[in-house]
Amino acid sequence: MGSITGPAKALGAAFVLGAVLVAIVASGIGLEQPFRIDDSGDLTVVYAVLGAWFLIYVVLAIVVAADAARLTRRGDLAAAQDSANFVKLIAVPYFLFNFVALTEVVAIVGVNDRDRLGLDGFLVAVLFVILTYVVLLPTSAYGVACLVMLKRSDQIGRIFFGLNLVLQFLFVVDVPSTIAVVEVARDRLGATRRPGTLSKNLLAGVLIVGSSAALLWLAFVAIFWLMDPPGPFVRDAIYVLTIASPVEFVLLVLVPVVPLVTFRTAVRLFLTDDLDALQRSASIVKFALIPLFVQNFALCAIAVLATTFLPIVATHGTLILLGPGALVFLGAFGATGLVWAVITTYLMMLPTSIYGLAMLALLMRHRAITSRFCAIHTLLHLIFVGDIISTLVVSHRARHLMTAGPPAALSEYVS
Repeated sequence: MGSITGPAKALGAAFVLGAVLVAIVASGIGLEQPFRIDDSGDLTVVYAVLGAWFLIYVVLAIVVAADAARLTRRGDLAAAQDSANFVKLIAVPYFLFNFVALTEVVAIVGVNDRDRLGLDGFLVAVLFVILTYVVLLPTSAYGVACLVMLKRSDQIGRIFFGLNLVLQFLFVVDVPSTIAVVEVARDRLGATRRPGTLSKNLLAGVLIVGSSAALLWLAFVAIFWLMDPPGPFVRDAIYVLTIASPVEFVLLVLVPVVPLVTFRTAVRLFLTDDLDALQRSASIVKFALIPLFVQNFALCAIAVLATTFLPIVATHGTLILLGPGALVFLGAFGATGLVWAVITTYLMMLPTSIYGLAMLALLMRHRAITSRFCAIHTLLHLIFVGDIISTLVVSHRARHLMTAGPPAALSEYVS
């Protein structure tokens, strides 16, 4: 943290304070303590406190923008990349709590606007999205400064510059973009850090633990289904082990520490040309995911069936007698559960494709694959089941390259 600038530290402190405030708001709305909000009129204190924080933040944002411009003029890439890394990562908890709190606020306002079908809730949501985006912008100031300095010295290509410049101003993807820019800047400064054992094995470890619990769950379900054993032990085990999938969802999606560490590790392995580590990591995490994926699929199927039949149970079966319109309603109601099941499962799958995508990029860097091959397998890495097949194919290509020993011409960096 030696080269993190003062304005960057001040902005980081503001994000810590903001995270505490929005966490209090979220807990106050969702729980009875430290305060309770049941009506949109009770939100006045929330608006006042967060409004005061926002005004202070705007002042700091102006200072940060000026500081980033100063670093760009001086060509101080070391300070810019350290500041970019610090500001972007320390802002993550704020945005997570902010999403929860503002979702609750929008729900309260919408529910209390029944006369206009929740229009006020929609308008508040639009306003909050705009304000949140304004909060996002200063966190990208140092990342943009790094990009400008790297491009000015011809240390990155136009595609890398243009793509990451756009990503810096988009929700969610701005964080991995900043990690990539920071790691490239460190590489150009000769300060690339090889990933440690913990970071290289973190995702695999999380998945192996979750999949071990999922395998036990599947075994107990099979025993219960085929043998119907007496006593509560098997049923209790099934109930307890069901938690594996939700816990993995929290670790892989809601609290993005593991995905971010994995992404940084993959970028470092790419920059250090460690194709062997990428190939092994990609294969391990994909195969470790399979039992967890099967358990998650079973749980999602149960949830969708429960969602579909809930209206029938609630109406004591009379809904079925109402004709085709009722069936359409049941289908739409069940589809709602299906959509959420697919989304949650897909979000859990995405982090497991990080190493595979980095492996594809490194193979392209070695000119060991064509652009068409890369595009097809990039797409397959983002599709259920296809990601596993693609990982097998790409891993085979990587092993062949490592065994053959690429000539020096193949090791040229492709900008």
